[in-house]
This record gives sequence, C-alpha cells and structure tokens, in this order.
Amino acid sequence: MELPEKRIPPKRFAYIIALFLVSLACVLIMLYGRRVLLDEIVGIITLFLSFSLVFIIALIQLRRMGRLSFDGTTYKRVFILTSVSWVIILASSYLPVFLGPVILTSFIMASAVDGLLALCSCLFMDMMLCFTCNMSTNTLYCYMMLSIFGTLIAVFLKYRREEKNLHLYVLLFGVQAFFPIVYYEFSYGRLSVSFLISAVLAAALVTAVVMIFYRWLLVIDETEEAISYDMYLEDDFSLAIELKKFSGKEFTHGKKVSELSRACAREIGKDEYLCGVAGLYYRVGCMRGEPLINHNVEIASEYCLPHAVKVILSEYQGMVEKPSTVESAIVQMVDSLVSRIDALGQETMESSWNQEMLIYQALTEHSNAGMYDDCGLTMNQFLRIRDCLIIKENLL
Repeated sequence: MELPEKRIPPKRFAYIIALFLVSLACVLIMLYGRRVLLDEIVGIITLFLSFSLVFIIALIQLRRMGRLSFDGTTYKRVFILTSVSWVIILASSYLPVFLGPVILTSFIMASAVDGLLALCSCLFMDMMLCFTCNMSTNTLYCYMMLSIFGTLIAVFLKYRREEKNLHLYVLLFGVQAFFPIVYYEFSYGRLSVSFLISAVLAAALVTAVVMIFYRWLLVIDETEEAISYDMYLEDDFSLAIELKKFSGKEFTHGKKVSELSRACAREIGKDEYLCGVAGLYYRVGCMRGEPLINHNVEIASEYCLPHAVKVILSEYQGMVEKPSTVESAIVQMVDSLVSRIDALGQETMESSWNQEMLIYQALTEHSNAGMYDDCGLTMNQFLRIRDCLIIKENLL
C-alpha cells in the first residue's frame, strides 16, 4: 500500500544531496587524468545525472512503500552503504582489468535496498567504471555478469541467513574466478599463469570478505530495525513529546493501547514492536483535528515513522479501509476496547465481570461486522487475543 507523503524532511533531503555529491565526486575522480574526449565526458555526465535522478525517485518511492532492506531503513544507512560501493568502484579503476572487486558492491547494495534497485545500481556503477576508464567491452561484460550473479547470491543469502549456505559461497568463489578468466581469454586469446593465480586469489579474497562481513551487515540490518522501533516508543521521542504536550489524556490512552497491543501481539507471535508504535500513535492525527486519518498519515510521514506503522494509522478503526494485517487488527481491537472503557469511567469498570463482558461484546461486534475479514486473522488467534485482554489488569 502506498501512502501520500507531502514533503521530504530536511534530514532525508540532506542525505540524498550528500549521496549525489559523493557519487559525482567518484565519477569525476575516475575521469581525472584519463584520455577521454570532451563529447564522451558530456555523455558520461549526462548518463550519470539521468540515472541519479531515477535512482533518487526510486529510493524515495520504495522508502514510502517500505520496500527497502527492511521497513524503516534509513536514508543514512543507504547513504553510507552506497558511498562505500562507489569507493569500491573507484578503487577498482586502479586495479588490473577483470580483477576489480565490483561484485562486493552487489552485497553492499543488497543489504541497503531491494534486490532490483541493488542490481540496477551495480550495473550502472560498472558502466561508469568502464566508460570513465576506457575499458574494453569485454571488461564491461565481465563486471556486469559479476554484478548480476553477485546480486542473486546476495538476495539468496539475505533470505537464508539462518542457514550455513556453503554451496552459495562455493558458487560465489566459482563465479568470481570463472568470469574474469573467460573474458580475459576472450580479450587476449590466451591465458597466463600469473593471471590465473591472480583470479583464483581474488576469488578467494572476495569470498572470505563476503562470508565475514555480509552476515555482519545483515545483523546490523536487524538490529537497526529493532532500535528504530524502540526509539519511537521512548517518552523522549519528539512525536511522543508533542502528543503529551497536546493532551496528557491522549498520551496516556496511547501508552495503554501500545502496551496492551504489544502483549496481544506477543501472545500470537506477531510483531509486538510494530503494534506498540502503531498503538501509541493510533490517534495522533487528533493533534490537528479532522480528517483524523489524513492527519495520522501526514504526521507519521513528517516524523519518519515506518511504512507499516503508517498503513495501520491509515486504517484507523476501519473507517476508510479495514485492517489489512493481523497487527492492524490487534491495534484496532485494543484501541476500540480502551476507548469504550475510558468512556464508561472507572467506577463502572472496576468490576472484573463488567470488564470481561465489555471485552466479549466489543470484540464480537467488530468480528460479526466483518472488520477482520481481510487481515488473515484466524479464529484461534482472535480467541487468544480476547483471552489475553481478559486476564490483563491494566485496562483502566
């Protein structure tokens, strides 16, 4: 689901500009001192500007859709890893042809963005390397094949990170050794022993680097995601402070919905951090009045909340769209229940029997109305969520 985002926050815009400048600097350094004709330089710069524009648009769009490395991947992370990739390309321009470690950029980019954008970026970097350094078409083909296979292996490793994947590392070694040897023979019509040794050693080095550092990048990926959700739940997060300033009652309501939603999500094995953040800011649009849902999404975008959170906020109480995920259904249930309890007051709800009856009534009403028909919530999960809420003592 794509959600509207009226403007790019200044911090994100700064990272985008910085990424463009670093990339341009690497291209200009590769051009410096090379025997490249003026019209070729113009063509290279034009190609660079064109791809940069498309890359930035795709980056912004994928970030809004939550389809980068993980939902919530920061522009800072993309900036750092893309810059490292450009530095590797720059270093490759000073290494012997066919032996540049361009395949490493596939793994770096695949840990920052989705597979398709990573592949396109790596292929473009290969083109810039070969065009600026007057490398042969065979060198270009070699590097492009390395990037294609490298990205495929990187994506497989990314989604099989809990397994040993020895066969994929063997494949990586073979690919890194095979293509340079083949295209070297295509170019010179012969093979030298020194190049064969160099190609095998380069393949072994690249494989070792990937085995050590790619898993580390993916671990950082997961850690960064957890940290980002924890940050949004802190009382000193800027949006939490604004909500508390606007209304202590609304902030207390959000905290209660957040805590209960996390408990319910844990009970059925769903994303408790997503439920916690969405529950805390489920009614954040009230700070700007009606239409609440539009303001929900608007404020969430301004404070860079993850896409999945914005989707849940856009499905507030099923007013426009029904909950599309189990996490969204959990937050809707809890918010509806807490709102009813708040409306009835503490005296009425002090009895555990009254609380239990209200839980049964509220959740059954929504279920019978088809509120959860599109989110994949099973009857077993529904009953476990209901029971979890019944045994909670902090509903008031």
